[in-house]
Amino acid sequence: MNLRWEDIDLATQLDLIAALETELRALREGNRDLAVLGQRIEAARSALRQAETALGDTLGQRRSILDASNRHQQTLAELDRDLADRPLEPEPREGLRRRFESERTPLTLTNLDGRARVVERQIHQAKEAAVAERTRLIKLVEGRLGDFKRRWPLESADWDEALASAPDYLALLRRIEHDGLPHFEERFAAMLKNQSTENLAALNKYADEARRQIRSRMDLVNEGLAEAEFNPGTHLQIEVGERLLPEVQQFREQVRGVLDNVWTGSLPPTEVEVRFKVLAGLVRRLSAADPDDRRWREQVLDVRLHVEFVGREIDTAGREVEVYRSGAGKSGGQREKLATTCLAAALRYQLGGREGGLPRFAPVVLDEAFGKADNEFTELAMRIFERFGFQMVVATPLKSVMTLEPFIGGACFVTIEDRKRSGTLRIDYDRTERRLALTDRAGAERTGADRAGVAVPGLAHA
Repeated sequence: MNLRWEDIDLATQLDLIAALETELRALREGNRDLAVLGQRIEAARSALRQAETALGDTLGQRRSILDASNRHQQTLAELDRDLADRPLEPEPREGLRRRFESERTPLTLTNLDGRARVVERQIHQAKEAAVAERTRLIKLVEGRLGDFKRRWPLESADWDEALASAPDYLALLRRIEHDGLPHFEERFAAMLKNQSTENLAALNKYADEARRQIRSRMDLVNEGLAEAEFNPGTHLQIEVGERLLPEVQQFREQVRGVLDNVWTGSLPPTEVEVRFKVLAGLVRRLSAADPDDRRWREQVLDVRLHVEFVGREIDTAGREVEVYRSGAGKSGGQREKLATTCLAAALRYQLGGREGGLPRFAPVVLDEAFGKADNEFTELAMRIFERFGFQMVVATPLKSVMTLEPFIGGACFVTIEDRKRSGTLRIDYDRTERRLALTDRAGAERTGADRAGVAVPGLAHA
């Protein structure tokens, strides 16, 4: 090695440096210019050190910014790739832009995350509100579909009330609009007035006429009852009264509601629709097959059920002696007399014909007639039937023959042996005396028949 001691003698070198610095200091202190220059040099060195420090700090910040920029560029590239996979339509993109820029503070990288959280919260709240509104609207639409289905079950029989069926309902709406159905309202009102209400008016008129016929025909019946003694010095009159049945009253009110003012002029569309709904409900119930509806139809259309009959017993002075609403509280004989009188009146009513005159041919067959009745009642009943113009064919036990003789035009005995063989014996009738011309043989047969309880039929003259 070519080393000298001076090259490695550190102490000697340090002493030399210290001597030089002492000499330099002495020179400076001895020379004012050098001292000032030294101060400037020291200040420049200090400024250089500060500048170097600031430069280092700036370079460090630059490196940090470059690193952050690289990271942001990388994140931006990843977001661009993510957005490329999930492209946004212009409208939602514009909506996001407005949301991010809605704050007064400009959008920066520093506040981007906070702003994104605010926007995300706003979108979530808006989504919840939109879902709730959508649910409400779905229920509203499905409710309207249900209303339509209940109101027009035939037109929507193949559809349900779910939102999925809305296209079918909308297709029907478009077809209705295309067909111009709203333009037929005037024709609908005219048809409602000229056809449907005419038929309803005819039905209403028919019911009123039927009720008038009942009263008119009962007047004829009462004329006959006025001449037939019911009790000594009295006769029976049948009074026709209204039965105030709630269903019938409601039906009449609905009919009147449809027919009210319908002929005076045009009705507003709302009134036409209201009346049509009432009329449609009536038609639906009148044509329904449901047992309750059938019972209701019979109740409101059968005018015989709309009236009630009350028997009033009147004396010769026109005073009311007794009122018969039923046979309750009466004796057996009274009930039998009342029933026979009402039976004759009912037959007279049914067979009287449209003209209300006496029937030309109206035979009435009574089997086992007057078996338990006394002679007074038997005579009364026969007089009632005779007064109403009936031709009586009576099968009765022998005990009533004497009472029936004035009312019959002929007779025969009927016998039966061992419940296998029967025979008849014709008896002549004396029309002058109005009695049976009984011979000894007939009397013998009569006695035997009486013991046997054989009925005697008779044919009354017209």
